[in-house]
Amino acid sequence: MTGDVDVWLVPVRPRPSWLGLLSEAERARAARLAAADVYTTSRAVQRLWGACTLGVPPAAVEIDRTCTFCGDPAHGRPRLAGAPEFSVSHTEKWLLLATATEGLIGADIETPAAAADPAGLAGVVLSAAEHREFSAADPAERTGRLLTAWTRKEAAMKLAGLGLAAAPARVDVRGRLARSDVPGWPREPVHLRSLAVPGGHVAALATTVPVRAVHRRDLALLDAPVTAGRP
Repeated sequence: MTGDVDVWLVPVRPRPSWLGLLSEAERARAARLAAADVYTTSRAVQRLWGACTLGVPPAAVEIDRTCTFCGDPAHGRPRLAGAPEFSVSHTEKWLLLATATEGLIGADIETPAAAADPAGLAGVVLSAAEHREFSAADPAERTGRLLTAWTRKEAAMKLAGLGLAAAPARVDVRGRLARSDVPGWPREPVHLRSLAVPGGHVAALATTVPVRAVHRRDLALLDAPVTAGRP
């Protein structure tokens, strides 16, 4: 079995009209955040995608973020009843939303600034075998290799619903599959795929079903009048 992935890459910028798509609690939280535009973009795009997918107003989209392992209602893999599996990631400049027609999905996007200290990051996130390969690589290639590994690990950990509870160094992403011995890791193979993104960013997808094709989707397919959102 194979599946398709749809990807939306949305620039993060002020969009005051999108505040109308957020709940009252989300708007209050956005007002307290230094990165308010990132938060607003993320929540609004998720609501717009959910509304488009289910054929309902954005106000009717209720995304469940409950962690299936600890029960915390805020940090689990996001799920929307009746919709395909999806994953969200962001930097200060881009919001990435990816959906899968089959199986589970995880997505991650990172800026080069995430590897400002390559040696330090490598010591934390790479497995012993990965670190040996990193150390043996041409110094000019190390940052790129590290960011590729890091985004793949993040995507795989998001797919698993474990987040950083799965120590990154225990997730090996050499090759086409992510492997780990952490409790709760999926029984199915976790397939890895790099995703081309602009601005020097690096991104990756992880899926439990091999990806047949990745479709880049336009925000215009989702965008809707704020009048369809929350009061």
